[in-house]
Amino acid sequence: MTETTVTPERPLVVEEGETRPGFIGQNIPRKEDKRLVQGEGVFFDDIKRHEMGFVHFVRSPYAHARIKAVDVAKALELDGVYGTLTGDEVAILTDPFFELSTPPGAHIKDYALAVGKVRHVGDPVAAVVARTRDLARDAAELVEVEYEPLPLVLDGEQALADEVVLHDDAGSNTVWSGTFDWGDFEGAMAEADHVVKIERLHFDRFSSTPLECSGCLVEYNRGTGQWTIYGNHQMPGVGAIWMAPALRVGIDKLRFVSQDIGGGFGNKITLHPQFTACCLLARKLNRPVQWTEWRTDQHTANTHGNERTFLDVTVPVKADGTMLGFSVKAIDDCGAFPRYEPLGCIIWAQVTPGCYRWRNVRVDFTQVCTNKSPVAPNRGYSRMQHLWLTERIVDIVASELGLDPVEVRKKNYVKHEEFPYETPNGCIYDSGDYARCLDIALDLIGYDSLEERRRDAESRGKLFGIGIGSTLDSGTNNFGQSMILNPDLQFSGNNEGATVKLDIFGEVVVTLGTVPQGQGHATTTSQVVADILGCTPDDVNVRAGHDTYWNSTARRPTTSSSPRGRRASRAIPRLRFRSWRSARSSTRTTPGYRKTSTSR
Repeated sequence: MTETTVTPERPLVVEEGETRPGFIGQNIPRKEDKRLVQGEGVFFDDIKRHEMGFVHFVRSPYAHARIKAVDVAKALELDGVYGTLTGDEVAILTDPFFELSTPPGAHIKDYALAVGKVRHVGDPVAAVVARTRDLARDAAELVEVEYEPLPLVLDGEQALADEVVLHDDAGSNTVWSGTFDWGDFEGAMAEADHVVKIERLHFDRFSSTPLECSGCLVEYNRGTGQWTIYGNHQMPGVGAIWMAPALRVGIDKLRFVSQDIGGGFGNKITLHPQFTACCLLARKLNRPVQWTEWRTDQHTANTHGNERTFLDVTVPVKADGTMLGFSVKAIDDCGAFPRYEPLGCIIWAQVTPGCYRWRNVRVDFTQVCTNKSPVAPNRGYSRMQHLWLTERIVDIVASELGLDPVEVRKKNYVKHEEFPYETPNGCIYDSGDYARCLDIALDLIGYDSLEERRRDAESRGKLFGIGIGSTLDSGTNNFGQSMILNPDLQFSGNNEGATVKLDIFGEVVVTLGTVPQGQGHATTTSQVVADILGCTPDDVNVRAGHDTYWNSTARRPTTSSSPRGRRASRAIPRLRFRSWRSARSSTRTTPGYRKTSTSR
């Protein structure tokens, strides 16, 4: 009889009144650290192949220009150069990457290399492959590109005018626009004793800086038509969804492999253009190719964090400082190509009111393209910009009304006794005591003495600033929110997969869908599994890294703890019973091993 592992009818629980010490929440040695501190980690750059070539991208010095000609002849004449790839070839060999947005953003055409025009400084125009990395870089300087500079737009507000349009196929710089309206903002305005208005606030773009730059080694199997990509893509499952249709193949033709990744922070989520170019080169040249991003490229041409402008902020306030809500017009600048966007147009809504009890919120949100490097979900993606807005609102309201910013915060925080708390847009905050957290922080910095220190600084001609930031973040991401932007998207909420198996000699093996970059996935997962199986984390082997052959969805790693632990725990109940039967028949059975049962 064949058995299939299934999700139990109900999750395993500890009976009321029962106490069972376990490993979850305990401080245990990290399972990953020994090999990492001993220099035994395996990063993509550690993978070598015989006769592999090194890739270097030729990048645009212009923010906006028409490509009139690309001549690679001189580069190919250089001894040790294996081949090149141009935008014209890419346009013939691939289809544009699909866009997540609805029209007009859906009509944007984005390729692995610039086709027809460059749209930001660093936009890749061609690629050169050579015997060494330095030789490839030298050869790239011999590629001659003729540009015709075009007018450019660098400001999100100006981009709305469409006087300079980046993508002719879209006919507009607008990627997505919509209005979110929760509660009764007009009623809040009528109830207010004061209305505070803020004309303009601006959150600058930024860039995360992982220790390890982006890169990959790609080899092509002509017999099976499959590429194997040893790289540091943070979300290979999503990368494959972009790459496979562009390469005109099924997703099964792309095998992603990684063990250790030296930081990601979101920079490495939208690497599909570079990886696709490497796939084309590996197939064209019939040799493995390796690309390692230069630090200058990482800063100028890799993905940045979203830049957002907030206009016409309106805040109705009661006389005692109670804030009833706010309205704002937000303009998000996603750079030259949307790629992961317009998900940032909705992800912020996970923390719509921030830490506060605002019940009436109206946000008119528009995202536009400009002639800057594209963005990607950098740290605190989209929520950070929005939470910064809520904090600026609180400080400005306090200043306008002559109130203490600490007291305004405490008055408007979600109260400890109100948890679990449902936000105006239906999200659930599970627990917290924000006022107590603030008191602890103020006590630690000696807040009561800061004014004296400020006066002392002023007497010496110095400025002494005091700032308060109250933030929270979702423990995971609900990608199902993307369907609010585009109902045709195939994201399904908070998806994650995990398998737990018992090998014939009793080893517990866990496979995850995550791609770790130092977050300790193996340690935390082994704690969850050990608690349920009644063993120790040392008895649990969590497979290192990611391999498409055995891993599943590969979601964003920094927000994976909740779904990863949940899926691992749900994979276990059948295993617990099987482990007893296997132990009885195994020649290496541990004496005294007892049967454990699943939940009823």
